Amino acid sequence: MTGVKPPRMLRALLPLVIGLTVVGVMLFRTVETHGGWSAVEGSLTLPGWPFALVGLVGLVLMRDLGYVLRLRWLSHHQLSWKMAIETTVLWEFASAITPGIVGGGAVAIWGLHRQGMTAGKGTALVFSTALLDELFYILAVPPLLLTLGDSVAPEDFDSTIGWWVFWAGWISLLVLAGIIALGLFLAPETTHRTIRWCAQQKWLHRWREGISQFADDLKVSAGEMKSLPLKLWVGAFCATMASWTARFLTLVAVMAMVVAPLGALEPLTIVARQLVMWVYLLISPTPGSSGIAEWLLGAFFEPWFALSSSLVAPAMTMLIWRMATHFIYLLLGVLVIPGWLRRTRRAE
Repeated sequence: MTGVKPPRMLRALLPLVIGLTVVGVMLFRTVETHGGWSAVEGSLTLPGWPFALVGLVGLVLMRDLGYVLRLRWLSHHQLSWKMAIETTVLWEFASAITPGIVGGGAVAIWGLHRQGMTAGKGTALVFSTALLDELFYILAVPPLLLTLGDSVAPEDFDSTIGWWVFWAGWISLLVLAGIIALGLFLAPETTHRTIRWCAQQKWLHRWREGISQFADDLKVSAGEMKSLPLKLWVGAFCATMASWTARFLTLVAVMAMVVAPLGALEPLTIVARQLVMWVYLLISPTPGSSGIAEWLLGAFFEPWFALSSSLVAPAMTMLIWRMATHFIYLLLGVLVIPGWLRRTRRAE
């Protein structure tokens, strides 16, 4: 695990600056276009915003509690509550300062090892949570698309972003989930040999070392996770569903604060559009999808912003949403990780 570097606190500034710049420019243009602040009509919040704020805070807590619970259960309680909370903060902070396609998994494995967990067990834990995340997404998308039809994407989706990118991403997640499931449960030895064979092919020469390491880690992980009781797996999957549902409902709560009353928002459609949007956040090249997330929010949810009497509702929605789903982890990381690094130095 010595090849993994600890997250750098200064990197937290980049996604923060990008996100705030995008929101700031949008807010400035809106105000200037309509004649300055004195000419902007409509309040920043709706009359029932305190109730929506309570719901927003509850959803954030529910999301993180789910992450903590599944770490506790999938580690077979090897991680204490404090360790699970700190690992969640480290993982989310690393995800917030890296591109979506990179994620914080490698840093999470390093963090678990630093807390005394073996490399195999740490890898197994991260692979298992990744499998549960992908299963939730893979299972949630088809029913919502079949139920809601064309309303799950903007009208010009085919000509701008494209369904083909979305389905390519969804199939990629399906394939990755299948590989992890095979490696952990069904045929770990065969999967290990197959991946190692693929790594030797000429066209994959550039990624040979990484693919071989992935195969070895997956094999070590298999024995670790097969021994877990079924009830812990069921609990971990329920925690995963609760966490992701809370994450997607967060935007509904934010919109209920600044865009329109809850009854006019169509929460299920908002959740479904986020599921479609999520693929594009995963392949974003910017840290924490900063800039891209704000742009996609405007593209996917323009019909809802049109419901508001406030011209600054889109910018305020983006700001509060990113604070609740992204900036909060940058702040927690800066506050928690330095002390955690000092306490766990000897265990590394």
